[in-house]
Amino acid sequence: MRRPYYESTIHRQIREKRENRYERIRNDLQEYGGEILASDEMKQAFEQTHHQWATVGEHTFSVAFSSVMICYALRKLNIKVNIPAVVIGALCHDLGMLGRSDKYSSDREAVAEHPKESVAVAKELLPELPEKTEDIIERHMWPLGDSKAPNSIEGAVVSVADKYNAVKDVVKGSEVKNTGVRNYVKGEKDRIKEALKKELGPQAGGSIRSGNEEERQ
Repeated sequence: MRRPYYESTIHRQIREKRENRYERIRNDLQEYGGEILASDEMKQAFEQTHHQWATVGEHTFSVAFSSVMICYALRKLNIKVNIPAVVIGALCHDLGMLGRSDKYSSDREAVAEHPKESVAVAKELLPELPEKTEDIIERHMWPLGDSKAPNSIEGAVVSVADKYNAVKDVVKGSEVKNTGVRNYVKGEKDRIKEALKKELGPQAGGSIRSGNEEERQ
């Protein structure tokens, strides 16, 4: 019989603190970026593939979430950071990728040109876009392409969060499409097992499991 798991006080405190932090981040995204989140552009972002196995919308939201989390950590170190600018910059940084196949002739062109196009989209959504936020969006690709280095701590935060989540997009894949390197590898393993079962007959399943057990020993 499985032993019941009782959550210790320290584990409960850690869980509650994490949940409170996530709720604070969601509130910040809604408070400072609500207009962007409710836009038609953001809805379209969740329908366009990005980084091979994710969507522009998923990537955008992940970057914004990670960026705010970094801001919280910096504030604990008494480093001042403008969270509203970070939220808006993160949410708009890749909106220039919308309609990618119609606007850009190659991946190289998309990498080089989409930051400026993202600024243009951001200005349509927020006509009084602050200069700092514009710089965050325009310089977020650094050090890739011809992008200049961020000229503010907020720009550096979004740039770092963008690179981290771009890698995670490729490895983990999309929550919407349930794809990615991990899922692809698992799918290939399952496909091979099924092929062996058909080829070798009913005993193949047991043989495959035995082989896996030997590998773990």
